[in-house]
This record gives sequence, structure tokens and C-alpha cells, in this order.
Amino acid sequence: MKKRKEKKSVSSSVVGEKSKVHKVYLIISVLLGMILAVGMPFFNEPDGQYHYVVSSNMANLSNDISAYGEPEIGTGIDQQIKAYQQGDYFQTYYLTKIVEMPMSKQPREGLTENPNLKSYNFWGHIIPSIGVWLGHKIYPSIGVMITTARLFSVLINSLLMFFIIKFVKKGKMIFVALSLTPVTLNSFASLSYDSLSFILVAWLMAIIINSLVDQKINWWRWVELGVTSISIYFGAKTNFKVLLLFIPVLIIMFIFPRIYSKISLFLSYLWRNKRGISITLLVGIGLLLSILLFLLSLKHGGIFYSIYRFLINYAVNLNPGLTSASVFQTLLGSPYPFINNSPSWVNMIWYVVLFTALVNEDKFIKNKLISIVSFGIFMLGIAAVYYSYMTYTLKGSPVSNATVLGQMQGLQGRYFTPTLFLLLFVTCHEKFKIKINGQKGVLIFVMSIAIVTNVLLLFSTLFGIYYL
Repeated sequence: MKKRKEKKSVSSSVVGEKSKVHKVYLIISVLLGMILAVGMPFFNEPDGQYHYVVSSNMANLSNDISAYGEPEIGTGIDQQIKAYQQGDYFQTYYLTKIVEMPMSKQPREGLTENPNLKSYNFWGHIIPSIGVWLGHKIYPSIGVMITTARLFSVLINSLLMFFIIKFVKKGKMIFVALSLTPVTLNSFASLSYDSLSFILVAWLMAIIINSLVDQKINWWRWVELGVTSISIYFGAKTNFKVLLLFIPVLIIMFIFPRIYSKISLFLSYLWRNKRGISITLLVGIGLLLSILLFLLSLKHGGIFYSIYRFLINYAVNLNPGLTSASVFQTLLGSPYPFINNSPSWVNMIWYVVLFTALVNEDKFIKNKLISIVSFGIFMLGIAAVYYSYMTYTLKGSPVSNATVLGQMQGLQGRYFTPTLFLLLFVTCHEKFKIKINGQKGVLIFVMSIAIVTNVLLLFSTLFGIYYL
């Protein structure tokens, strides 16, 4: 009897900890987000000037950023360093009023009118544009407008993630961990459209997880999936549309269970049988994939040249230093390494946090097909981005020897961060044996790293401005 009571008390305490996860997240996210919103330099996010201009244009507050020393609608914080070091930052950015200017005179292509209603550029800037409009009502300076927009974005984005984490039935810890990385939280505390993409992907993943846990999809959940799919199609960045491939799998799984069962049995047969027809089919699939890769790579000089560029890019350090194109640094720990100056251990510790959060979750995936499909979509998403940037060069920059030899420019980890949710469907398979118990300890670990690394992000960025 005592053992049964002990088991019940332990399980109830675990459930209690899980139920508090979303509440703890909201407190930490809003607190850290507000610190970054107020403390981080303006335009510290990639293409920061562009996001501000689009947001202010949408709020019908188009203005000339050259009044604040910005010669073009570019990226980076170089123009602010002088104001920081001379001590007149508040006077320059918070007390100097904006100079309104028609969109037709904006010095960047594509900013002569508001974004297309059907583009992620429009939907991703709605929240920041509302914040900019509110800031203008308080005081019409770029400093007040951006800071207000950042605080508003932090509050709205954190609340949306709060409801998603509360709503999802499994995998809460990975939702919390990914939402509190410096890359994600800094986007929440900015005017970037990346925050909306992250939230829409998290929403879709939460619905899929709940469907797999319940092993059914009610009519109202189909409506949710439809709304979420449309939102991702129009409101999320292009590479995240690949996640919609999960929808046909759910349709087959829950509407046509017999077909799904036959597919699962067939895949199990291929997995077990190494001879005869299974080998023939695998070779056939390999040939089809090779032909597809060849056709896709024609744009970039052929499949062998594309493979060569990819291998050289990672076999030789063609791009030394802390740059915004470093995927491994910008996936979790550093939004803009060239500006942030975050130490390397920050990136590494977040990979540890990610792994810990993944293997801490309960096993709720029973069928291998879900794990295979999710991992395939994850890899397809990576391939899609690399395909787009295989021969990309920065506008206005000379093509260097490194670029000609194989360096791939423009790649940033933030393109892949939301797709990390897909790894949950692999590590939460019931046959994935690695498991870390103790939700409370893992939650404390995640929160501690989040607090330290996000505060360090602010410190190292400002330290670089004054001393580097």
C-alpha cells in the first residue's frame, strides 16, 4: 500500500511540474524578452533596418532613416557605435523626431509600396507595425517607436507561445527550450518576421502532436489544421512550407487507415527483408532521387558541381571568423555573431540543452512511419535552403575567390531553428531507448541556461560596441 501511495505521489508531482511549465516559460520569456527589447542596439537582428522600414511603412509612418545616420536600408549596427561611445545615444535616437518621407523615395528596391497581402513579408510585420504605431503615439522618434514595437512584440509572441505550450499534450520541454534560445527570443524582441514563422510552425507541430497522442482527429481539429496550413503557406518563410507535407500523412493515417496500415507493413517488410524485391525497390527509389537531384542541380551547374560546393564548404574553412552565415553558430545560440560576440560555448551548451530536452520527453510515437517522414521532412527542409543559396552572392559585393571555390553565402541558422521540432518525432518513438528522467531538474537546467545566455547576449553585444 505504501509503495502504491508513493508512486501516486511521484506521478502527481510530475504532472504538477508539467502543468506549470507554460507558466514558468511566460515569466522567463517576458522578463528576458523585455531586457533584450530595451537593452539591445537597434537593428541588431539581421536586416534590422529593412524590418523597421517595412513596419513603419505598413503603419503609414514612412520616414527617412538617414536622419539617424543610416546611409541605406541595410543591416548591422555600425552607425550606432559612435553615439554609444560619445554618450549621446538617448539624445540621438530617443529625442530626435523622425523625418517623414514617402515610400517612393525609400532607397531600397521593393520598398516603394507595402508588401503583398499574400506574402510572409506582410503578415510577419503586422505585430511590429502595430508596435511602431503605438510608439509613435507616445513620441515620434525612432528610439521610442522601435522600443515600443519590441516590447509589444515580446508580449504578444510570448503569450502566443504560452498558449501553444499549454495546449500541446507532449513535448512541452522542447517547445520551452527552443522558444528561449537567444536566436528565438531575440527575434521575439525585434521587428523581424522570423518570430511569426517560429510561432506558426510551433502551432502546427502542437496540433500534429496532439493528434498523434489522441490517435484521432475530430472535425474541429481538421479545421485547425486547415487554418494553420493556410497561415504557414502565407505567413511563414518559404522553406517552412515543406512542413505541410505532414498533412497528407495525417489524412492517410486517420481517414484512410487501411492504406496507412498497408504502407506501414510494406515499409516494415522493406526494413526486414534485405533481398530480392526490397533491394530492387530501394535501388529504384535511389535512381529516382538521383534523377531529381540532377534536374534540380542543373540551375547550379549540375549535381556533381553542387555536391562539390557542399563538400568544399564544410571540408575547408572558407569563411573564418564569427559571421552571420555560420549555421552552427546562428541555429540556437547567437542571432548575429558578427555583432553579438557570443563565446563559442554558448552555442555548444544550447546543443546540449536541445538534446536533453528531446530525450526528456515521454515516448508517444508508436509507428516508424511518422519518425521516418518527420526526419525526411527535416532533411528536405535543409536541402531546400541549401539549394536556394548554393550559388547565392550578396548584392553589391564582389565575388571572392572563396565564393568561386565553394563558399555558400547567406545561410543562417534561424532558417532551420523552427524545423528542430521535427526531431521530437524521432526521439519520442517508443523504441528510442535514450531517456533522461526528472522533468523538474531538466526545467531548471533549461531555464538557467536561458537566463545566463540571453543576459550574456546583451552584455557581449554592448561590450563589443565599447571595446572591440
